[in-house]
Amino acid sequence: MMERKAHWIGGTLTALVGVGLVRLLAPALASPAHSFAVAVGYLLVIVGITVVALAARPRGSEALLTIEQEAKD
Repeated sequence: MMERKAHWIGGTLTALVGVGLVRLLAPALASPAHSFAVAVGYLLVIVGITVVALAARPRGSEALLTIEQEAKD
């Protein structure tokens, strides 16, 4: 359970840092640094959302338990 919390927190913070980089820092930079900051920011957002999505999916044993519980109902 703690491993999932770490992924949720880490993914959320990574995505928020990416958004902050694109929305707050990049507009204040000159042209070559602006483009680099935007690219890195968007990459961080995608990585953060992917980490959260991977943390949200059920593990192998949990998926089997869910299927068995649905079959009983």
